[in-house]
Amino acid sequence: MNSTARRCLTCLALSFGLAACGSLNGNRSPATAIYDLGLPDAVPLQGTLLPASIEVRAPSWLAGNAMQYRLEYAQPSQRQAYAESRWASPPAELVEVGLRRMLPPDGRSACRLRLDLDEFTQVYGTHDGSQALVAARAELLAPRGDTVLARRDLRITEVAPRPDASGGVVAHRTASRRLAEELAGWLAGIASAPNGGDAIQRACAR
Repeated sequence: MNSTARRCLTCLALSFGLAACGSLNGNRSPATAIYDLGLPDAVPLQGTLLPASIEVRAPSWLAGNAMQYRLEYAQPSQRQAYAESRWASPPAELVEVGLRRMLPPDGRSACRLRLDLDEFTQVYGTHDGSQALVAARAELLAPRGDTVLARRDLRITEVAPRPDASGGVVAHRTASRRLAEELAGWLAGIASAPNGGDAIQRACAR
């Protein structure tokens, strides 16, 4: 084999090698986007029943890091998850961390706040319009044991600015802020309620 033929074979082998690399790179899956709810500031607080601790629980279908959505207009009973987007941790943990920052204890109450998170989903009413849905049940617990001093159901929706995962993150961040504000208002109302507010404050006193 002469030198010209060898050079041609070498160039051909290099071309196949580069083509194979290009094919592999082209088929590579895009990196998964990881989202959280940011580091929110404390909400304005007026009451005296700020919980000494906050616990957020969730059912099994919200136990993972999947960023869930529902096509209400087409498949209202089916939960789906974005393939290339994930929460940094399960929703209950994200909400719990956020609430601890937004409702910091002031040392005057020994009561505890427990939240059962029922829904943390992006709901599409149309193919290009969606909203974050956060549904939860709040309970103010005595300092010891599981005695419930007060409870409230909460349901918060917030329109997403874009019909995709990143738009859902923005909406969930705003909805989580509203959740903290509603809890703060509820706790303040308990403290000033004429029907048992004083008793609850005494039960929560350190």
